[in-house]
Amino acid sequence: MKYLAHYGPSLCVKFHGNLVYAASGPFLHSYDYHTGELKSRCRIFHRNKIHGICIGKDGALLLYGANSLSLVDLQAVNERTCLLEHEKTVNGWVISGEFSYSGDQVYLLTSYNKVIVCDKVGRPVTSKSLCEEKSILYSGSITVHSQDKVYVNAGTVMGGILLWDLYAEEMVHNLKGHEGSIFFVTESADGRYVASCSDDRSIRLWDLKTGELLSVGWGHTARIWNLKFFDNGNRIVSVSEDCTCRIWEIRQQRDSIDLIQQNVYEVHLTKNIWGVDVDRSGKKVVTAGNDGRIKVTDLGGQSGTEEEQKCYTIEEISGCTNVPMQKGEIIKGFEWFDFGLVAITSTGKIFLLSSTKDSWIYLTENDKFSSYSTTHGVSNENVIVFANNKSDLLLLKFSNDGERIVAKTEYHCSTLSKTTNCLIRKDSTSALLALLESPNPRDHLVCLKFSPSTLTHLDSYHFTKPANFVSTCMEVYQNFMLIGSRFSTLAIFDLMSTGTLPYVIRNVNPGDTTTSIKHVEDQGSSSLFSVTNRDGYYDIIKVNLTEDPSHKIIHSNKIVRGFLEGADFNDRGDFITYGFKSSLFYVYNETACFEVFSHICGGAHRQWKLCHDSKTYVLVYIKASDIYIKRFKKAAAPEALFAGIHGREIRDIAVQKHRKFNDGFLFCTASEDTTMKLMHVDPKSGRLTNYWTQRKHVSGLQRCQFINETLMISCSAREELFLWEVDAQTGGRRPYMTLRQTLPTSSGNPDLRIMDFDVKFDSKGENFVMATVYSDSAIKLWFYDRKESSFSLILRGHYKTCCLLNVLLEVLRDQLCLIASATDGHLVYYNISKRISFKINVDDDRLTFGDLKSCKSHLPDYDCRLRVHQSGIKTVDSVVRTNGDLVIYTGGDDNGLGITLASFNESTAKICARVADFQEKAAASTITSCNLIDNATKLLATSVDQTLRLWDVSEEKLVLVDSSYTTIADTGSSDCVAIDKSAQLALIGGVGLSVVQMS
Repeated sequence: MKYLAHYGPSLCVKFHGNLVYAASGPFLHSYDYHTGELKSRCRIFHRNKIHGICIGKDGALLLYGANSLSLVDLQAVNERTCLLEHEKTVNGWVISGEFSYSGDQVYLLTSYNKVIVCDKVGRPVTSKSLCEEKSILYSGSITVHSQDKVYVNAGTVMGGILLWDLYAEEMVHNLKGHEGSIFFVTESADGRYVASCSDDRSIRLWDLKTGELLSVGWGHTARIWNLKFFDNGNRIVSVSEDCTCRIWEIRQQRDSIDLIQQNVYEVHLTKNIWGVDVDRSGKKVVTAGNDGRIKVTDLGGQSGTEEEQKCYTIEEISGCTNVPMQKGEIIKGFEWFDFGLVAITSTGKIFLLSSTKDSWIYLTENDKFSSYSTTHGVSNENVIVFANNKSDLLLLKFSNDGERIVAKTEYHCSTLSKTTNCLIRKDSTSALLALLESPNPRDHLVCLKFSPSTLTHLDSYHFTKPANFVSTCMEVYQNFMLIGSRFSTLAIFDLMSTGTLPYVIRNVNPGDTTTSIKHVEDQGSSSLFSVTNRDGYYDIIKVNLTEDPSHKIIHSNKIVRGFLEGADFNDRGDFITYGFKSSLFYVYNETACFEVFSHICGGAHRQWKLCHDSKTYVLVYIKASDIYIKRFKKAAAPEALFAGIHGREIRDIAVQKHRKFNDGFLFCTASEDTTMKLMHVDPKSGRLTNYWTQRKHVSGLQRCQFINETLMISCSAREELFLWEVDAQTGGRRPYMTLRQTLPTSSGNPDLRIMDFDVKFDSKGENFVMATVYSDSAIKLWFYDRKESSFSLILRGHYKTCCLLNVLLEVLRDQLCLIASATDGHLVYYNISKRISFKINVDDDRLTFGDLKSCKSHLPDYDCRLRVHQSGIKTVDSVVRTNGDLVIYTGGDDNGLGITLASFNESTAKICARVADFQEKAAASTITSCNLIDNATKLLATSVDQTLRLWDVSEEKLVLVDSSYTTIADTGSSDCVAIDKSAQLALIGGVGLSVVQMS
């Protein structure tokens, strides 16, 4: 077995030059944080995880974790993939390590408050301890001030902090004040301060010389795991279980020192950030967490300085331009351009704010646009459009520097007496299209075409408005105009055929107002568009824009927060969403699942606009009649060096084995955190790419499985079972997945968990029967009709009262059998052939169904009940041999692994089964998954003891071939796929994910 990659909780990170070194289990990864490129992956330890990284002055590297340490040089780590020969062990759990002042020794602080001094190859030389104290440590650090002055900062389990001199072996201070265990304690490099964090969720700042408590910082909502001083000891960065990274300023007052929280960054998923470091400039922070993410946060991008946020009152604008304002006059609309901001007031005065001069200029006044006006613009054409409710338009085009108005047009639309909305877009020829809508439902939608250079009116289009249609957003692609409406509706108009009725797509999702439409990509003759909804839903719709238009929703999801105002793919291919949550405006990376930035602006019920170019986001909004301009720098480098996986255990993994995608394999992970991720694995390098995170489930998932080339099923508690369709076009930029159907529940408030499912397709590969087993011992059989996209219950019953864990649907000779495994250690065989109408295709064992929708029957008595394990059967896999016998492989809570043979006895017309082989001690703990590979001649089994075992089962006997330790804790799921005829790829899941190649 060859480990290609490991992704799991990352416990420590370190900046060095242009690289970030990050621990991932026993592996050390290095990334170029300017480009996001993974430069190297090197295995350091056999079993233990890397807990700490320390880099010496001469390029030496100290790595430690548990009782292991390794002393290597950076060049070797960057060039080699394995350095296991350098691993050493010490007597004690190492919680901190540091190089000596001269660099010829290393200090290792253990959990017994003892420092082991080692030479440069890791051999212990001597040890130091605090004789009068026998405290057990939870955390600690070592600060080397000089050749003779080394302080040990020891955080105890009982809440005290012991500062002691390493060489004198004497106590310096015993700092008391925290309640609960000390999770981290560190000194500032200049020797002024000590900072500590604890179970009490506070950060405490101490005077190193006197031991006096200087300040207490509150803010984190959960336990704080790590701290670091930076900016010459004037600021602290902290990370926590609450998944936030917080920046604290040590502010010197006249007679006190205060710890002031400056910024809060949400940087990881679900729970726990373990590692943190700051680069030399003090402008970038890198964090590592339980989700495996390596996240770089630019502290300069959101510093809130005066240069990045401006506020202007109507009085300031009047004073700057010497233009008097009327009583109650306010800003009614605005648009941002590269040269600055253009705004209109409630009396029709138009002003320009120059971004280079930071001064306001009065442009013109038009009383047609007093009281009511809407403002729109095309920033890359420097054109702004004002519209009123009387069908008047004012178009202005500015020079590139904004100094001059180079074109001006006033236009009145005589076919509409009143307008309530105006939308502006460019068409494929770069002409400007202005869509006007009347409040009268019988009036046409009017589209006006203007020259982008002279603003002259070129053409007019009139379209029949669909029923119950209120336009909210617009996109123009080729000669088609896509208009979003309330009630989750989308209408497509052909500019080349105005007499043709629009193609209307209704009920795109459960939400209401459509907020944005964006062209994504083309796939053959179809075009893909992203559609967002204010209630948080977003969809990717494949539209065939031919003479006979059609559409299909190929992706659907819901954001994790607030109201959704828009979304688009960025240059890196990440899906970026933005909107409001309460009083907060946010921009969120939906692909990598992290917040790009957020800003408190007061909420969505105000005028606002988000504009952006290649380097900057600009948020403009009105608050209390004042106009605010907030700039956010876009990250020049990738913000997530690795996006991470799940913040909780992976309960199941399903690889799409039926076909490849982009020279690799798609796979889904189902997690305890209630989400599923659709990802891609490169079989050569083990590199993972995350595409989507689905949030439809409301409880921790149980199973997921691809059932053919396009369909996948997932299940969880509350009787949730969802049928998904995955659209993965060959050569496409990314796959998409959408919910096709939901399994009906037994009650309005379901409380059962669907433990497992299995399916059998009909001969056409479209419809299927599906067996489901439940936590209350219920067994149900369903029929899925693809044409109607509906599930029908055709068979139901109960086994006993114990929980059922697995189910199989198999064909034995000409009989359809349902096999269930339970927590009582039995395999239970049901012959359901006589209860449903079907025929078996001899060539491929697929079924031809009769009328199943009207078939509602009870489960028959079981034919056979065979005890295989002493307790619960956790995992099963099966194969039908050429002689027609069914072979089932089982792993259980009793640490055993079994092979069971089943056949149909024609004389008794019953299924009979027997145990062919059983290994009582196949593992040291519960066997959690098993997968047949290599034409069902070998079996890969995983167990809670974190060991992968490969068994030869070619002779219906269990013969151990190979075993390997995995650093994936709570090892609970696996799936395998053949790379070629001689190699298999295995994905191992638990708290993290490993990619293993087997030859």
